[in-house]
Amino acid sequence: MAGEVCAQEPSTSAPSSQTQETAPVKISADHMVQSGEKNVVKAWGHVVIRYEGRILKADRVKINTETGKGAAAGNVWAIAPDGTRFKSQRTLFNIKSSQGQIFYVQGRVAKNYFVKSKKITRLSDTHFQMDEGALTTCRGKIPDWVIEAKSIDLITGDRALFTGAKLKVHDIPVMYIPAGYIPVDQTRKSGILFPTFGSSNTDGFTMSNAYYWAINRQSDATVYVDYLQKRGVRPGLEYRYTPSHKVHGEIRGSYLEDDDTNAKFWKVDMSHYQELPEKFTFLGRLDLESDESFNKTFEDNPNKRTRRNSDSYATLTRSWDNHSLDILARYRDSTESGRDDTFAQLPQVTFKTQRMPLGKSGFYFNQDTSFSSFLIDLNPDPLLDDKFTVQRFDFHPQLSLPIGLTPWMSLTPTVGVRETYYSKGYDPATLKNLSGFSRESYDVRAVLEGPKFNKIFETGNSGIPKIKHVVEPRFIFEYLPNLDADDRRKIRVFDNIDSIKPRSLLSFSLTQRILQKELDSAGNSQTREALRFVVSQSYDFREAVRDPSPISKKPFSDIRFDLDSRLIESLILNADTTYDIYDNQINSFNFEMGIKPRDTLSLIMERRYIRNESTFWTGTLDWAFRQGWNFQYSARFDENAKTFRENDLSLLYDDPCECWGFSLDFIQRNIVFGGLDRDETKFMLGITLRGLGSISTGRSGQLIHRKFDEYYNPQP
Repeated sequence: MAGEVCAQEPSTSAPSSQTQETAPVKISADHMVQSGEKNVVKAWGHVVIRYEGRILKADRVKINTETGKGAAAGNVWAIAPDGTRFKSQRTLFNIKSSQGQIFYVQGRVAKNYFVKSKKITRLSDTHFQMDEGALTTCRGKIPDWVIEAKSIDLITGDRALFTGAKLKVHDIPVMYIPAGYIPVDQTRKSGILFPTFGSSNTDGFTMSNAYYWAINRQSDATVYVDYLQKRGVRPGLEYRYTPSHKVHGEIRGSYLEDDDTNAKFWKVDMSHYQELPEKFTFLGRLDLESDESFNKTFEDNPNKRTRRNSDSYATLTRSWDNHSLDILARYRDSTESGRDDTFAQLPQVTFKTQRMPLGKSGFYFNQDTSFSSFLIDLNPDPLLDDKFTVQRFDFHPQLSLPIGLTPWMSLTPTVGVRETYYSKGYDPATLKNLSGFSRESYDVRAVLEGPKFNKIFETGNSGIPKIKHVVEPRFIFEYLPNLDADDRRKIRVFDNIDSIKPRSLLSFSLTQRILQKELDSAGNSQTREALRFVVSQSYDFREAVRDPSPISKKPFSDIRFDLDSRLIESLILNADTTYDIYDNQINSFNFEMGIKPRDTLSLIMERRYIRNESTFWTGTLDWAFRQGWNFQYSARFDENAKTFRENDLSLLYDDPCECWGFSLDFIQRNIVFGGLDRDETKFMLGITLRGLGSISTGRSGQLIHRKFDEYYNPQP
């Protein structure tokens, strides 16, 4: 007999003392009987049970309609609103609490995860425990990948814990994992990162191991334990925090007791940014390392490896429409062994006024005012200290008047005065401190722009109907008088304010621009600078009148040529060079060309030449050769040494239509610094199991030297 039963639960009291009714348990089947037990129904034949969006289907069911507890057998299907579907032989369930046990089951959890297990214990809508289970996000009888484990504890949207697991690829075991943790979403989750392997002639075989810890929504950390065959074990820590959008920072540290040299290497970096009340901003950085420089020995970045000083500082800044205030405290220490080059600014306060109009007078005003307190160790011997401190106040206002001579020519003269006071002087001949003194100066600057010429060409091209050629000459004259020789001798130079030198210089340049008027498919027009070519040189009047002995006079500077172009989207062509007119030689030449024949392929080549110093080639290939596949190659070639200094290869597979992806990176570097020739090779592997996030990663940032820039966004 077919029928349907609706079991209505008695009302319950809410905390607010108001009553509410729960939804009924609905049962339909070919046959149903009321059991002798209270509220217990037995049903068989196409049994369907419904409760608040949950559905249970089976051949036979016994259920308590009041508690929701029951048992089902024969072609059991359990379906939840979130897309979870299980098929099993039998199950013990509580349809009201979503809890239960399902035996010999296969199915899907939350639409994304396909599972198979001898027994699944369902603790909640999102929490499942599996015995002798399998987990994948791939479809098919033989999935591309699957994790089979003795036990799996899965929380959807959070993580999966497993023991006695093996990773299978096309049913072939490729990795055994005694115990593991996997994040099961695309957000940051704690987990062990895949090791990075490498080798170098100075470190031997290397392996970097890391654990990523997602502490909470505001902070995370990465703990490193690196093994260097010839040097030992190097632990490290990175901690990042962002308690609000106005505050963020990072702390990094690393330590190594070197088995090779018995030296102790350590490095600590800290940065902190915070937006304060009244529109003030704080930025601080702590930069410390051991006497045996950590960066010079282990750092890959050439700028960090070759630096001479550590640099710790804290700044407090505030900006207005035309003014800015900057309070700086800075401490630098030498990173070179056997030297003590302590330098500090404690503090430096700078107040600047940007160029602003003085009412309707036509004049413009700007100024720089600063107070600095310097500390330096005059003796570089680390065993001897000769501290020198001095306070300096500098005031430099300027007044300018733009004059429109004609619609195509303008002249802007600028006059400034400078007053600088020093609390003490220093005599390098006697090594004695001198009494305080002041220094006065003035400066003159004039900029003549024009005459400007332009011509518009009609192209007849529907996409680029017009091209505008603009020619802009510019002349700049700068004059600073010679300072008092006695004052100049007493100044201990710290920055460009102290090292002001007399100047009488005329600079001239000729700039040519190609502007393209471009129409999009909707007929909207935009103007874009497609090409800029600048020729510039300067003439030093002081050099022209000096005594030519013993060095001949050279008042003219090198001629500089600078070309930047993007005539079409698929072509980059840039070049700059300096030419010595006295030696008739090129002092420097840099050339860059990039082509992008299709959206999936780009190639960039660059050559940088400095006479009597270096010549380097850099090349980058970026090729998405199939859907989801991307190959990148980047190299740096030393033309003088005829050797490759760096080779980076990267192969990436990331197809959103597939259930897996991976990245494989190979890096080979030859690092030469301080007489040390270091060869280094690294292999990095990253694996992504779709729906589970990345269970492993060895990649840290972009490896290639240069990417093909997006097409310049035209301005209307």
